[in-house]
Amino acid sequence: MALKELSAIPEKPVAEMTDAEAFASNFRKSLNFNHEVLSRAVDWGDLVMLKMKERVAQSTQTAAVRIKVAELAPRADDSVVNRLMQRVAAIRRGERVIEIDPGDISE
Repeated sequence: MALKELSAIPEKPVAEMTDAEAFASNFRKSLNFNHEVLSRAVDWGDLVMLKMKERVAQSTQTAAVRIKVAELAPRADDSVVNRLMQRVAAIRRGERVIEIDPGDISE
């Protein structure tokens, strides 16, 4: 379904929006603008449009890289201290925290 086929959602006044709603609205408008600019035919003689397309393409690529970096970054809960605290909590609950591999003959 194309974006133009979607029924328009009446937008609240900005003063009534939550931060999340305002961010989502701005993000959607930004995506639509980027899509429109990048979808235009390339006119190699129109330097102003070429520069705009270049800026939009670079900003889109930058956002994609940031998203990928965020996906690959270790989560905050992966810290050593946090893992140790989880094990301490498990020990206090009486849970077993060390898994012994039956094939391990290191002892």
